[in-house]
Amino acid sequence: MHNGSLVYSNTAVASTDGVVSTGRHTSSIKFLNTHATTNAVVRVNGGPRSVLIPAIASGGGYVELLGDYTSFEVVTASVTLAVIAFG
Repeated sequence: MHNGSLVYSNTAVASTDGVVSTGRHTSSIKFLNTHATTNAVVRVNGGPRSVLIPAIASGGGYVELLGDYTSFEVVTASVTLAVIAFG
């Protein structure tokens, strides 16, 4: 569940994109790893916090982080994530 309005949405974020800014402060951010078998690591707000986003074929779905996240980075190569953030 989310509070606020949509502040960021992208269905194809990869490690080659580097650090991605949400453009605003958030109340929550959700990540979906669309890769079939490779889990993804995402670094939020420049670190040190990182989260593991499970591969979709392993039962992975959207992983929601509550809080203020102004940037994130997909650390794992060869995966694509869908990302949606509310603020």
